[in-house]
Amino acid sequence: MNLARTCLLGLLALPALAQSSPFSVGGGLILGLDSYKKAVNSSTGFTLNAGYDTNLLKSGVPARISFGLSLMPGKETNGLKTSLTLYQLAGDILVDTGARNLRGVIGLSLNSYTAKFSGQESPAVYDVDHHFPFHDAKGLKGGLRLGLEYATGSHWSGQVLLQTTELSGRDRNDPLIRRGGINPAWLEFGVRYRF
Repeated sequence: MNLARTCLLGLLALPALAQSSPFSVGGGLILGLDSYKKAVNSSTGFTLNAGYDTNLLKSGVPARISFGLSLMPGKETNGLKTSLTLYQLAGDILVDTGARNLRGVIGLSLNSYTAKFSGQESPAVYDVDHHFPFHDAKGLKGGLRLGLEYATGSHWSGQVLLQTTELSGRDRNDPLIRRGGINPAWLEFGVRYRF
């Protein structure tokens, strides 16, 4: 009963929060470019994120810090399947374009990938088509973000982003020849709700 009362009071407070909140949530569809397809043999994925709007170092330049989760499911080929999960911390500058309600988005990202491999690789060293495209995705990876955001009202906006990130280079200690040197890039079509 106390939990229900607390939740109800929290919902009643949302309209007051909505008037000045810098917080937002977003989601979108990922359409992978060739380098993305090289990693997961698929061209689609999904992303969710939470953002905080602020100004860049008190300069008055609008900026957004966001944390996102992206699911990049793979498609099986030659008995092998690679899927990725991406955790992303991003910082974007929101640039006035001069057009009403339209802003440019320019940013950098810090990325952590988790890869899931299924299937059995060929032990033949040069059989690239029967090896996973990369060996592992460990470590933090850098990325770039470029796009446009269009506000459709005080709370909703649509966004188109081009993102590219590092993922995996060639591993000289790996005995198998792989596609290697993979830096996935994709277009992201999303919506954002500002509280």
